[in-house]
Amino acid sequence: MATGSQSLIVAAFDFGTTYSGYAFSFKDSPNDVKTNKNWTAGSGKLISLKTPTSVLLNEDGEFHSFGFDAEDKYSSLAEDEKHHGWRLFRRFKMVLHNQRISRSATVEDLERKTFPAKPIFTMSLKYLLKHLLDALSMSKIGTRETDIRYIITVPAIWGIAAKQFMREAAIEAGIDGDRLKLALEPEAAAVCCEALGHTLTGKKFMVVDIGGGTADISVHEKQSDGSLKNIYAPSGGPWGGIYVDANFIGFMTEVFGGLAINTLQSKDMYDYFDMIRDFEVKKRKFEFDSKTDITFRIPVVLKEISEEQCHQSLSDRLASLKYGKRVFTRGRDKLAVDSSIMQSWFTDPVSKTVNHISNVLKEERTKDVGLIILVGGFAESPYVQQRIKEELPGKQLIIPGEAGLAVLKGAVMFGHKPDLISSRVMDYTYGIGVRTKYDEKKHPADRKVYIDGKWNVTDCFKIFVRANEEVQVDSKVTQFTTPNCEYNYIKIFRTKDRDPTFITDPGCEQLGEIEIHIEIDIPLEEQKTKTTFMFGDTELHVLCEMAKTGKVETLILDLSK
Repeated sequence: MATGSQSLIVAAFDFGTTYSGYAFSFKDSPNDVKTNKNWTAGSGKLISLKTPTSVLLNEDGEFHSFGFDAEDKYSSLAEDEKHHGWRLFRRFKMVLHNQRISRSATVEDLERKTFPAKPIFTMSLKYLLKHLLDALSMSKIGTRETDIRYIITVPAIWGIAAKQFMREAAIEAGIDGDRLKLALEPEAAAVCCEALGHTLTGKKFMVVDIGGGTADISVHEKQSDGSLKNIYAPSGGPWGGIYVDANFIGFMTEVFGGLAINTLQSKDMYDYFDMIRDFEVKKRKFEFDSKTDITFRIPVVLKEISEEQCHQSLSDRLASLKYGKRVFTRGRDKLAVDSSIMQSWFTDPVSKTVNHISNVLKEERTKDVGLIILVGGFAESPYVQQRIKEELPGKQLIIPGEAGLAVLKGAVMFGHKPDLISSRVMDYTYGIGVRTKYDEKKHPADRKVYIDGKWNVTDCFKIFVRANEEVQVDSKVTQFTTPNCEYNYIKIFRTKDRDPTFITDPGCEQLGEIEIHIEIDIPLEEQKTKTTFMFGDTELHVLCEMAKTGKVETLILDLSK
């Protein structure tokens, strides 16, 4: 198995809400990270270092293309009215933000028809994997696929189930699970910033990773040995750049009518994507204190459809709306909006991020954090940068060049040296459900049950580690239990509560269970079970070993619901 420093090549995939990409580097020059050559949209206006997270299926439901290619192919089919039966999926990663994700989860295509989520994720990773392997074969002669250690970046705020879902999709895409590691996005960004020469040793710093879907925040301290210690559990929320896009589409719907926007989307897809990409270019340049009107190119056909459906000219329709002189037409194919309107589209998602950062910095262990590193695609927005600078005075702000690639590049570096992260702060209290001896000082009388001649209490929460506790990477916590029947299951639970008493307490959630095979010919009291939680990694590992036989079982998360 190629792991850590043994790997000749580390390749990372940044599978984003809006854009995806990959990067790699070789063992002899780990920080010389190579990214894919520029991906270009059909119109050529938008040149991107990543490609859209978009998947196109043909009429038979088979994978056809990914990224700009998928969007452009679907657009050309729609132009010729040949797109019926083809299905385009965009921005589907946010389905994994749901804590209750399951293997039966679905995603919606552009026409709001559902499709199983897992195959869409698998197809995407399969495409990126092939693209990477093709690039590597051209980059260095004689490289073998087995020389590669794979890293996939995930938001730090994702739940355990979402991480396992991503791992399963990657394995189904053809990636060897033994050579795959998940990297937390803000941690990867911190590794990248350190490599770029920002001196962080001895400093506490916050990483704010704002992408298309989520704002992901973590706080670290650089140790004298070069490792990064996590000092605050990852946090954040769904406050990325796509919410600005949604506000723009909401505005366009108000101006042209929902029917016109839907007709454009279904009949003139190429113009629709061109409009979206034109907005993306303007969004990336918009400044917080801008006083200049913003001019958007609008498809002439959209104006024509709107005027036909609304039975009034666009100028008359604009006059009837609440915007007054703040929205007006320029020529046949342009719409100008006052900067205050554009600002309003940014306000809500950015305010939620800034307020959250501010609240985290008020915590006892983060009060002395003086440095904020801002990364992610949305972090490249001047508006976002200026809002954070203005509302968090006294904090030093670092925005690395190509902030949208910081996570991807850092993930590659992390793959070469996974021990760069020395400790993490737990986001939950973890433990197992057990039966224990009744103690009148600890347990309510109505919980006691008489079993085998003794008063016991069932469904007790046996704690292995508490929320907000710092644990070293690769640390292990082991507890022994004795089976009480022939069919024994170790049930794994978590809660935000630091001191839960019972697994039935509000907020307790079962993650899964491990089935223990009991030996019939050995007395139960002699069959002690050794349960070990391995903490501090990006994924949770739980092992159960029968002390007598040495047989080991591992936790399989229940994603079947």
